[in-house]
Amino acid sequence: MHNQVEGKRSRTKKKLIDAAAAVIGEKGFDRASLEEIAARAGMTRGAVYGNFKNKDELFLALIATVWKPIMPPLKPGASLKQQMRILGKAVASEAQARRPYAAAAAAFQLYAITHKQTRSTLTKKNAAIYKWIATELVKVIPASLLPMPAERFVCVLDIMVTGLLFTYFQTPDLITEEIFVSAFEALA
Repeated sequence: MHNQVEGKRSRTKKKLIDAAAAVIGEKGFDRASLEEIAARAGMTRGAVYGNFKNKDELFLALIATVWKPIMPPLKPGASLKQQMRILGKAVASEAQARRPYAAAAAAFQLYAITHKQTRSTLTKKNAAIYKWIATELVKVIPASLLPMPAERFVCVLDIMVTGLLFTYFQTPDLITEEIFVSAFEALA
């Protein structure tokens, strides 16, 4: 019985998150109402509050669901240039997969820029993520082969990923897989 309740709750949250992505993508965060998100999900506003404390929490759940770090299948022993090629291809693939969420992601960027508490939370979360990814990265690519300390390199990679994704979302016909790959190979 407990698993059925958790399964239903999980499906409800997914519907709400998908609806939030659609509405926020169309209208932006500030103009998206919980009523409209609930209606898009075929639910009531009470369903939103039954699963999320407020619109901010729903928005953060949306971003956490659709905007996870890109973790390509790096190959131990491959050169840095080969690893960066793998990363470039993975980012290009994710760009296509994330394109339906581009407007919601842009709305989140604006939200983060204009909300100090969100920036503070993101800073802490990103620092922890960078540290974890750097630890994992040096298991595959020796630190001596990196062009800078691992945590800084991960930060640079994240900046490049974000910039490339948003440029791709704006001009998808210009930013090909070859451009993604070239950008990362240039770091090798």
